[in-house]
Amino acid sequence: MQVQRKTAAFLVPGMLLFFGLTIFLFILPAQYPLIALLFFTFVLTTAVLISLEMAAVFGVLVTLIEFGGIGVVPDADKPWMAGHIVLLWAGVFLAQRFAARDTEDERKYNEIIQERQQVMLNMGKEKESLEKRFVELDNQAALRRHLFDAVQQLASLLDPVMVRQRLMEFVRSIIAKGTIHYFAGSAPRDLMDRWLMERKLSLLVTDLNQDSRFKMVRAGNEVRSVLAAPIVVERQLVGIIRLNGFEPGMFTIGDLRILEALSLMAALALENLQLLSKLHEGAVRDNLTGLYTRKFFDERLAEEILRAGRYQTEFCMLLMDIDHFKRYNDTYGHAAGDQVLVRFSQVLGRLVRPVDMLARYGGEEFVLILPQVTVIQAREMAENIREAIAAEVFQFGSDSSTQEHVTVSIGLSNFPNEATIASQLLRVADYRLYQAKEGGRNRVVG
Repeated sequence: MQVQRKTAAFLVPGMLLFFGLTIFLFILPAQYPLIALLFFTFVLTTAVLISLEMAAVFGVLVTLIEFGGIGVVPDADKPWMAGHIVLLWAGVFLAQRFAARDTEDERKYNEIIQERQQVMLNMGKEKESLEKRFVELDNQAALRRHLFDAVQQLASLLDPVMVRQRLMEFVRSIIAKGTIHYFAGSAPRDLMDRWLMERKLSLLVTDLNQDSRFKMVRAGNEVRSVLAAPIVVERQLVGIIRLNGFEPGMFTIGDLRILEALSLMAALALENLQLLSKLHEGAVRDNLTGLYTRKFFDERLAEEILRAGRYQTEFCMLLMDIDHFKRYNDTYGHAAGDQVLVRFSQVLGRLVRPVDMLARYGGEEFVLILPQVTVIQAREMAENIREAIAAEVFQFGSDSSTQEHVTVSIGLSNFPNEATIASQLLRVADYRLYQAKEGGRNRVVG
């Protein structure tokens, strides 16, 4: 557009100048050298300022005019006319070459500019990509820190309730979407709970209105998105962690992976607590009878002495031994002896109070602590035990000839009237148990 304006602005005065020079050539032929110089200048100026095409047009016109002016130009200037025509076209040719070179340079320059602009554009895109990647790496690093903290904290807890509370806190801080619920019951609240309890699989519902699995849940339900994961310990579902969202598409696959990881950590923490509990029970419980061990009994006896001494109360202790226990092993085998120990423990378990402490003292001996019980009351409880054991029928085989009645001898001691330390209490009870054995067995002494 700008070139067209320059052409229009130059065309009128240029044509006037051109026609004027032509007229002067025929009026004043003697001034041909000056007019030829002006023609030459005019054509080159047109080539530089307007275009090579326009200069070529004027060059043709100048050539025709000069051929037409051969008859009026002095003979002395005619050689100059031929030279002028050659020089004119040489100038047009050179101008074209320079213009072509400038055009090529401009093209190369534009290509370089475009390449650099493309490089800058690519660098800008790469910068955006790197910045986005840095943000992703920061988010991943933050997520790893959260998960590492979750592993450490959940693994250090010793209370299942605290495990559930910390699990919900981590879910709330990491996912930070929707409302969080923990369900530990046996009756499912809706179809989604039932689905989780039956399959023990995680669940992601992006739009409840579009999910064919839970058509019955849609009516009147404001929840649109659901994210849930079961907590499974030793193949048993112990809880469900669930997030409800009130907009579709609130939760993503990434959120599901995070929830699965957190629920797995909580499951492992709860499983560890169960294992610890079992180990503790194994340390304080007898494997055969399920009663407390002698080591645990010794600890509890010391505690009971301190408590009774502090509150000025008394308690009694029964030391019991199964009569002729070796005979059952020798007659019916060791399995029969184990059967006697187990049944004996079961009978005792039915007779003692919740506050009493019953333990297997060793072999066929058992010990019972009776808190806040007088000697008279303890003797009555011991007689009840002896009678219950004597009335129990033990079957060691398939026929009636293998039926046996088992008896027990019991020694009794009292704190603080008969002893004030653990060893004395045991010594007194053991001595009276010996007296019961010597006196014919199946009796209580104390």
